[in-house]
Amino acid sequence: MAKMLEGPVPDGARSVAWPWYHHILTTELTPDARKLLAAYSRVPPDQMETHVYRIRDKAWGIFPWPCVGEFWFLSFGLAKHPLYKNMVLPRLKAGQILLDVGACLGQDIRKCIFDGAPPANLYASDLFPEYEDLAYDLWRDQDRVPPGHFLAENILAENAAFTSGPLMTRLGPGSVDIITMTMFLHIFNYENQLRTAIRILRLLSHKPGSLIIGSQAGSINFGEQTLKPPFHRSEAGTKRTVFRHNPESFERLWKEAGQVTGIPLRIFAVLQAPTDCLAASDPTLDSAVKKRRSLSRPDTRRLFFSVMRT
Repeated sequence: MAKMLEGPVPDGARSVAWPWYHHILTTELTPDARKLLAAYSRVPPDQMETHVYRIRDKAWGIFPWPCVGEFWFLSFGLAKHPLYKNMVLPRLKAGQILLDVGACLGQDIRKCIFDGAPPANLYASDLFPEYEDLAYDLWRDQDRVPPGHFLAENILAENAAFTSGPLMTRLGPGSVDIITMTMFLHIFNYENQLRTAIRILRLLSHKPGSLIIGSQAGSINFGEQTLKPPFHRSEAGTKRTVFRHNPESFERLWKEAGQVTGIPLRIFAVLQAPTDCLAASDPTLDSAVKKRRSLSRPDTRRLFFSVMRT
């Protein structure tokens, strides 16, 4: 299992006292999220916040990821990528296959459908099978998203388990034209990022131009970072780390994965300072937003990337 998830949920992790468990929606229910919930999911505006709180607390009960506490399932990370409108969406409309790895509640898949992509060409994968029904509950689209398009998978499973798992048997090697990973790869240390990258490449289509795209937490200063409590220790008591990349280290990771798999790649990565990394002293911000921004390290940035088969 992924090292971050070995053993039971860490003691105290489900507490709602952690600063990343947001008790009140402030900026998270964006105009884009409201638009999708209203026009796509048909959630009445006066019921929207109650609906979101209910879904978040169910997801928190599955696993208390900080991103769940912060309502990140309302953020459409793929649509914010520079290549989304001009490359990804036209390819999907032309019939290419997309797999969202680390899909959480399928928010990026739903945004693609809302923007005109055929649902039959879209697949999502995450560790917890419970996310499939919860995503249907959030987006109210069981009549539009086909069953069997959510593939519960541990990307770091032992080789025999991964080879016989749904990604390799129901999709299969070389079957996916576009693989997206939003705020996913950064939850692992370098060793497990490399293991994940190798497996992702084996799913990628053999056609030149096949694409891996996404964004994640990055850093001006690349390297392993020790996780904060309550996720900072494994069940055995050893410290847990995650690797934060700058563009150069990210390129090295994928070059190494390409060498292992024998796949030629063109890699692009760029750091961008997200709003959550802006100064907490901004006088225009309310106190809740200031508190959340103060949790970020000063060297934290958003890293946007694309990895293309040549």
